[in-house]
Amino acid sequence: MPGCGVVMRYNRRTDEHALKVAGRLVPEAALLWCATIDAPMNMPCNNPLKYAVVIADGASGEPLDAYGGQTSLEVAHTPHLDALAQTGLVGLSKNVPDNLEPSSNIACTAICGYDPALYPIGRGALEGAALGLELADDEVALRLNLTHVSPEGVMVSYSTDNISGTDARALLTELAAALDDDTFKLYPGVGFRGILVVKGHPGLLQTRLYAAHNMSDEKVAGYQPHGPEAALIINYQNRARRLLASSPTNTARRNKGLLPATDVFVFWPGQRPQHMTSFAKLYGKNAGMLSGVDLLNGIALLANIQPYHFAGVTDGPDNNYTAQAEGALQILAEKDVAFIHVEAPDAEGHDGNAAGKIAAIEALDREIISRLVPLVSSLAARVLVLPDHPTPVALKRHSRDLVPFVLAGSGFASNGGRRLTEAEGARTGLIVSPGYQLMAMLLSAESACSPAH
Repeated sequence: MPGCGVVMRYNRRTDEHALKVAGRLVPEAALLWCATIDAPMNMPCNNPLKYAVVIADGASGEPLDAYGGQTSLEVAHTPHLDALAQTGLVGLSKNVPDNLEPSSNIACTAICGYDPALYPIGRGALEGAALGLELADDEVALRLNLTHVSPEGVMVSYSTDNISGTDARALLTELAAALDDDTFKLYPGVGFRGILVVKGHPGLLQTRLYAAHNMSDEKVAGYQPHGPEAALIINYQNRARRLLASSPTNTARRNKGLLPATDVFVFWPGQRPQHMTSFAKLYGKNAGMLSGVDLLNGIALLANIQPYHFAGVTDGPDNNYTAQAEGALQILAEKDVAFIHVEAPDAEGHDGNAAGKIAAIEALDREIISRLVPLVSSLAARVLVLPDHPTPVALKRHSRDLVPFVLAGSGFASNGGRRLTEAEGARTGLIVSPGYQLMAMLLSAESACSPAH
């Protein structure tokens, strides 16, 4: 079927950077080959297949001493993911280019099939887009976290112990009432997150600001902003600290035995985003996104992927996996491609909670993957499952290591992989670099259009 296919080739690696997975160098045997895909910009294909992309945010990591040197993916009981792995392709993906930070906006942009180097949109602007904020040309949007810092100056919780949306909104509303002016405007986001819009200070894009979750268990004094607008941000954060100390919402939290929000930290600046090439134009498919975080919904809006919202889908351990699974099936009934993003493994990794991270992976398998397996078995769908980046429990922050993936369904035969784990991905020797090419592999019509081929 001319014009419908994607040509896959395997080439010897030529890049100079050593690749790592689970904190270890990938074995030499696996370094020899790397998939590259020659894909047209538009891939129309008349077939009834559906495509599900499950992003297990931060699910990969490094060996855990408490679990005999196994990673969270290795410890987790995942019979449905195992079934997909044993019938499809297992490999490793490089979602984060060497010159970019290992953040979810970079990695998830790649998973959605876009080269993140071509879309350098600051995460604050992406999350602002999900809130419907229209930035002026002279405005910069930044992420703001409500955090708890100890009296000794140590970052105890980058999320104020995953503060409730109700309390977070109350605190952010208090701050906005006191601090909003011609320069600053603060908007509540999801949970502990807010978006701070700053007018007239483009130097923020050249100012070094540090993500709050990268300070966990460390003295925050070592993460002071520096650069052309450092003083502006330091002053704002200091004023917010003084207000939070006398906040009625914080007083109520203390009386309930809950952590108060003591500080805010501002980071990830971005200007008004330009729309990406639409997903439908790029890949010839319409798509929907189901996520509990603004970032993914912001990426979706820019790519003309329809965001879906279902009650109970959240950004943390209280996520209703059953509701998310049923929502995914509804999207597949309405769209060609469903993106299902689960934040909980990443949140637990940032909190250093190995048991919680393992439980999140198992819940994803039990409730979401289990509902997708029958579609794969009936040859009605293809499924891609992978983390965006690792969030090792011991580090409590992202790393840029490769992540394992499973690609299963019509047209894909087993390459000997047994599970979605870091070690299995390395063992098969299949490495997709750059990772954004995974989308072309998933949508490859060469085998999906059978029996025409």
